[in-house]
Amino acid sequence: MARRDEEGAAAVEFAFLLPLLVLLLFGIIQFGIALNTRIQATNAAREAARAAVIGIDDWDNVGGLEFWEGVRQRAGVGEISNCTLTVTDDVIGGTLTVTFDYPIDLTIPFLPGSASWNSGTAQASMRIEQLSTGGPGDC
Repeated sequence: MARRDEEGAAAVEFAFLLPLLVLLLFGIIQFGIALNTRIQATNAAREAARAAVIGIDDWDNVGGLEFWEGVRQRAGVGEISNCTLTVTDDVIGGTLTVTFDYPIDLTIPFLPGSASWNSGTAQASMRIEQLSTGGPGDC
C-alpha cells in the first residue's frame, strides 16, 4: 500500500533538482571559457610587453601589423579597449607595463548577468632592455 503513495516521487525530485544541475553545468562551462579567455589575453599582454621592451622603431608595423591590432589578434578576442602602455622610467632598466580591457561573454541560465562579468583586464610588466621611439597611440 505504501508503494502507491510514492509513485512519481522520483520525477518530482528530479524536476526540483534539474534547474540546479543545469545551472551548475553551464556555470562550469562558462567559467572554463572565461578562464581560457583570460589566459589568452594575459599572454597577449605579456607578448606585447616583451615586444615593446626590446625596442620598436615603427609602431604601425610590428611584425606586419599595427601594435594594438597584433595584441588584439593574439588575445583572440573581437576587440580591446582602454589600451595603455606606461613606462615608469624611460631608461634601460625601467619598467614598461601593457594594460588593456577585453570583453567576456558570460551567459549562465537562471542567473542575471552582472556588469563586472562583461569585461576583464589583462596586464603585464617587464624590464626595459632597449628604448623604443615614440609610442603605440590608442587602440
